[in-house]
Amino acid sequence: MKELIKEILKNPSIIVVIIGTFFFWCSLYLYVPILPNHSKDLGASATMIGYIVASYAIGQVVLRIPLGLAVDIWGTKTFAILTMLCSGLGSFGLYISNGPIDIFFARLVTGVAGAGWVAISLLFASQFKKQLLHYASSFMMGINGIAITLSTLLSGRLSDSYGDKTPFLASLIVSILGMVILFWAKNEKPKKVTIDKKRIIRILKNNVLLRISVVAIGFHFVTFGVNFGFLPILIENIGGSKTNIGDIATLSQLGGILGMAFSAWFISKMGIRRSMILGSSCMIFSLVFISYMENLSIIAGLQFVSGFGRGILYTLTITLILFSFEDNSRGLAMGAYQAYYAIGMFLGPAISGIVVNSFGINAIFWLSSLITLIALLIGVYKPYKTDLKGVN
Repeated sequence: MKELIKEILKNPSIIVVIIGTFFFWCSLYLYVPILPNHSKDLGASATMIGYIVASYAIGQVVLRIPLGLAVDIWGTKTFAILTMLCSGLGSFGLYISNGPIDIFFARLVTGVAGAGWVAISLLFASQFKKQLLHYASSFMMGINGIAITLSTLLSGRLSDSYGDKTPFLASLIVSILGMVILFWAKNEKPKKVTIDKKRIIRILKNNVLLRISVVAIGFHFVTFGVNFGFLPILIENIGGSKTNIGDIATLSQLGGILGMAFSAWFISKMGIRRSMILGSSCMIFSLVFISYMENLSIIAGLQFVSGFGRGILYTLTITLILFSFEDNSRGLAMGAYQAYYAIGMFLGPAISGIVVNSFGINAIFWLSSLITLIALLIGVYKPYKTDLKGVN
């Protein structure tokens, strides 16, 4: 870790990318906790709320694989800047929206920006030597956690104090700042990559990629179906304010940061599969018990536990991608991984809306815990062969 800090301090471009990465996540999450309730206030049904939250994933499922291939061929910086532009356009669209359909299409544009995480994550990784990628990925996910934590903390307060549309305006401003700061990042040289259909198919069908993507589909199903989907509505149903919603989302993100911070230690001490079991168990425990709770403090504590597990899983899966693929195929692999887990981002809220309409809001917590368990079983059924400290 000391070597990582030295590398950061001597390279101004890394600091620029750190700030840009921070602004990227802030721009995408400043309004997320209040979006379901804001949509409901504008007349959206439970099913429509599910589709609005799910629309964020559509652009990511469609664009991340071609974007990953494009990054392998042309480099990362240009796509990272375009990502911030899309985030700003989506935020502006949400700000001027006056009905559920408007919100759906604006959220769709923010999903295009979300697809750009392929470019930004690889721009970040490209700033470091390969022997530091293990710690760099953990550090990168820490920035992700801090940015989302601060954003969710501010979201409810901005909404309660200045109106529901204020978080969208704040997101627009942050997007513009992020776009400007990334112009100063070091431009990675494009790689000489031949477009070979067989090679592309081989990477997309890679066993490690598919298994960790299933794990990621599971925890993204929970994150977008429960945390950013119907948990805010549950909290409001039992008397919570938008500030309470933002605070509980923040506590979940703080748990995520802690999980990310300890993930490298867990991997080195427990191995990859046991770390997966720990992370998934935390999420399942939280989901099962929240379905019985009406106390905001207990729900907040359970969300912290869930966030801790999610932080372990997120860092573990993204680290496996960085270590399992060479430089000339890492963009495609990262794009595929992020496209695959975006399926969970779409199905989580889309299915949740239907389940809530048919069986009530508590049913989605049980369904999400079952999906997390199935994803875990697929993820751990056999060892991983990597050079992560020799563990598997």
